[in-house]
Amino acid sequence: MKDQLKARGYRWSDGSDGRPKSWWVEVAEDALDDELRYLRTQVYRWDDADPPVKRLTAFDRFRAP
Repeated sequence: MKDQLKARGYRWSDGSDGRPKSWWVEVAEDALDDELRYLRTQVYRWDDADPPVKRLTAFDRFRAP
């Protein structure tokens, strides 16, 4: 599974920066439905899975800490 996610561009967050330990990837909004479909069919293998999604705007991404 890890290699499959890495090949798809996912990165591992170890939780050291305050985010949850998890695999994550950034996708364009128009690609979100396809990515969720991939996760539901290939990773969770459950059509009703509802993986957490966090939307980032340019303001969120580039705001000062």
